[in-house]
Amino acid sequence: MLYNYDFRYSLAKIPVNTTLRLNFRKLVFIGRKENVSKNQPVIFAPNHRNALLDALLIVYASYHTKQVVFLARADIFKQKFIAWILRGMRIIPVFRIRDGKDNLDKNRDIFRNAARILKKSNPIALFPEGRHNPKQSLLPIQKAVPRIVLPTEASVGFELNSQIVPVSIYYRDIFGFLSDAYITFGTPIEVSKYKELYEENPSLAGNQLRQELEKSLKSMVVNIWNDEFYDEYKYAIDWNGDRLAREMFSDRKDDFLQASLHIVRTLDDLFENRRAEFDKKIADFREAEVILKEHQLNSKDRIWRPATKGNIFARFAGLILTAPVMLFGYLNAIFPLLINKKLLSLFKDNQFIPSVRYASGLIFVPIFDLIQSLIIGTVTKDWLLALIYFFAMPITFYFALYWRKWWKIAKRDLKVNKFRKHFSNEWKRLVQLIKL
Repeated sequence: MLYNYDFRYSLAKIPVNTTLRLNFRKLVFIGRKENVSKNQPVIFAPNHRNALLDALLIVYASYHTKQVVFLARADIFKQKFIAWILRGMRIIPVFRIRDGKDNLDKNRDIFRNAARILKKSNPIALFPEGRHNPKQSLLPIQKAVPRIVLPTEASVGFELNSQIVPVSIYYRDIFGFLSDAYITFGTPIEVSKYKELYEENPSLAGNQLRQELEKSLKSMVVNIWNDEFYDEYKYAIDWNGDRLAREMFSDRKDDFLQASLHIVRTLDDLFENRRAEFDKKIADFREAEVILKEHQLNSKDRIWRPATKGNIFARFAGLILTAPVMLFGYLNAIFPLLINKKLLSLFKDNQFIPSVRYASGLIFVPIFDLIQSLIIGTVTKDWLLALIYFFAMPITFYFALYWRKWWKIAKRDLKVNKFRKHFSNEWKRLVQLIKL
């Protein structure tokens, strides 16, 4: 049963967590020990920007042996094989109106199962927005969390002492590989404080709990709600995030996340209270974007702090010297790379890019590493060489992925350096335009 401990789940976490950690350059967790109880029933309520990785990050963040059960939208369970895999990962479906009114009755059994899980003091997780949202914004919070936790608590006189833990998941580059992710566990919401209100008016209690959860998430999530200026907000983060992280939040592990929150709140304050200043800043950002496009630059280029010529030369020299290792890594991982490319072509929605890439690394790299090592051992009769190859193949492939990222960054930095040298006045103007 989903509310019982399953050793297979724990065994699977080892390769899943290892591959997940390798998927990111930096993983930062805030508040998980302070705000996640080991003794009370917990509902994790994270924002939902990525298809699979969001759920895996919650599992990865678990610092004790309790196994998280996820509730996910029912439409991803349509294929039997996929449904079998998802249930093996302790994911169960929740039906929405768009899945058909006849299916809504099935939620009663789903919610009863969720209640059993909570009564066993095991954690569950539910994306309260109801669907994924790749943009840096928060969708309206739905009713599912109150619908599960309030009746469950009421059934035992509100003595479970369950908590709802809001979770903010922030990807610095949601589609980029070897990027940074920040996972923040917020102050838990004690469900027991809604006891009297629920006994008087269950609907009102549910609505107020939903509103409290939404308010909490809005305080944690980088929420660009202003769609009209969404791109300009995003550019402001790209242009100012690193600088403000160093200047204002260098003492924090989640420095870039805090800088991003600060940028969005600053622009929101300008929009609401100093509209003329806001409009001027938006005009500056748009002028900056035009200049960047004219010189084939982009918002992620390090305009405000260009690398020196000596630094760029040293990096290119190191990359050229290590190119043979990179080539060895790529050539020996050619089959996983081709399979990943083929799988990506099957999905039209970009939200699946990170998940497919992760799954390819988890499944196909180890499989082909083992096959190729066995072939080398069989052909050469040198099993020590095969063992060395077995460890060298994934290590050099991982290095090759980093090498490609470093090469791209060095090329972009060289372009910025040339721009500053040959168009110094425009560069100075650009630095002023992008600064917040």
